[in-house]
Amino acid sequence: PGGGGGGGWTDAGALIDSVGDLIANGLDAEKGSEVTDQQIFRDHAAFYENEYLEDMATLGVNLPDVLTRVTEFVPQVVDYIQKIMDNGFAYEAQGSVYFDIRKYQSSHSYRKLSFSAAAIKAAFDEGEGALASCDGKRCEFDFALWKCSKAGEPCWDSPWGQGRPGWHIECSVMASDLLGDTLDIHGGGIDLCFPHHDNELAQAEAYYGHQQWVNYFLHSGHLNIGFQKMSKSLKNFFTIREIFKGGSVMRVSEDETVVLPPYTPRQLRLLFMMYQWDEP
Repeated sequence: PGGGGGGGWTDAGALIDSVGDLIANGLDAEKGSEVTDQQIFRDHAAFYENEYLEDMATLGVNLPDVLTRVTEFVPQVVDYIQKIMDNGFAYEAQGSVYFDIRKYQSSHSYRKLSFSAAAIKAAFDEGEGALASCDGKRCEFDFALWKCSKAGEPCWDSPWGQGRPGWHIECSVMASDLLGDTLDIHGGGIDLCFPHHDNELAQAEAYYGHQQWVNYFLHSGHLNIGFQKMSKSLKNFFTIREIFKGGSVMRVSEDETVVLPPYTPRQLRLLFMMYQWDEP
């Protein structure tokens, strides 16, 4: 490989990029259950965390006052879940712990942020991913606070056996630990409105026993790439480093593409500032 033409290595790299997900899925299915070194997961996350922080520094974005990692809050997560269970709003099933939506709705308002029932099931399934499995759940919309780990997955000890935190619980726990029983302003993308932010609210209000954990939500609009909403399923995204380099091909209609020029960090920041923050 590499050939006499000098472009072989580039072609090989492009091939790996194009089929990387397929290779990764195949290896995970075949060998994933054999992973026992938990440090592998932390090293994997650290790689992308460092890339993100480098990109933010290049853009001139200041560091946050506190940078949280859920892996450093697992004892707090376990305690938080236990209190929700003690308050009667969660139950254990087959080594996992689920939030009891019907019990919660008997005394609280659920889905405060997502008023339309349209596409709620699809949004729930997409948001929960593998956590949406129905093993032992009393209601299909009950969501995982703690998920029993399979062989080869990250795991921590808990009263319910080895497992890992659910997606939503980590945010409620870390924010509560740092900011207390009431948040004035909570931000995030509009795509996180349901189920993530609605479930964050439910968890925290079940934990604290009150009716309002957040006073104001500020939801930013979708990021569009060409004529489509950026999404992980379409894989229609560019990294910040690709934008700086230029040369990426963007589809602007079903039949037309354009080659993006290189952008400077300041140009990219100005580009985003030209748009209303809560619009696409």
